[in-house]
Amino acid sequence: MSEETEPEAARRDEGRKEALKTFIEQTKILITLASGFVLAPPAVLSFLRKPMPTPSPGCAAPPVPSLPWERFTWAEGPLVASILFGYLVLSTIAGSQHQGNYDVHRPATRAFSLLQIGLYLAGVILFLSMIPALL
Repeated sequence: MSEETEPEAARRDEGRKEALKTFIEQTKILITLASGFVLAPPAVLSFLRKPMPTPSPGCAAPPVPSLPWERFTWAEGPLVASILFGYLVLSTIAGSQHQGNYDVHRPATRAFSLLQIGLYLAGVILFLSMIPALL
C-alpha cells in the first residue's frame, strides 16, 4: 500500500510509535546523564579538595580538611532518584505498549517523567552549589 491509500488510523499509529521511540531514547539519555553525575562527584571532590600545607619540621601535622559529606549526600540523592524514576518512566511505556496503546501522554508516564527531570536538575544544582565550598 502506498502512503496515500494507507488508512488514517494506521498512519496515526505509526506516528505514535515513532513518538514513543523518541521519548524512550530521551529517557535513556537522561538516565545516562544522571548515572554519570552519580559517578563524577567523588572524582570531582578529590580534584577540588584544598591541598594540605606541609608542616614545618617539629610541628604537628594540620588536620585533614573534611569534605562536605552531608551536602554531597543531598546532591547524590536526587540523582539516584532521577535514575530510578527514569526506569519507572520506561516501565509505564512498556505497560502502554503491552496494552497496544502507544501514548506518551499517559498520566503516569508524564508524572514520572517530570519527576525524573526535576530530580536530575535538583541534583545537578545541589552538586554545583557544593563546589564553591571546596575551593
